[in-house]
Amino acid sequence: MIGLEHHQHVVEKETNAAASLSILLAVLGFILSLIPLVGWILAPFFWVLAILFGMVGLHKEVNRGAAILGIAIGFVTFMYKIALMQIFS
Repeated sequence: MIGLEHHQHVVEKETNAAASLSILLAVLGFILSLIPLVGWILAPFFWVLAILFGMVGLHKEVNRGAAILGIAIGFVTFMYKIALMQIFS
């Protein structure tokens, strides 16, 4: 059949990189917080970034649950360390 053109439609899947990064940073921060001394030095950096990227990820309609999870893990880990600091001081 001459003259027929085949058109391919490319469907782009929307992602929420900020939400995914938020979970990754929150989990890394949690793991680092379990290591003595490292948990007090490096982990807060990861918690803050996890919460910030989670907030950025909330502004997208896609994968908002991941953003909320990243914020929750970062915040809970932060509160866990603050509670430990209060107990042992």
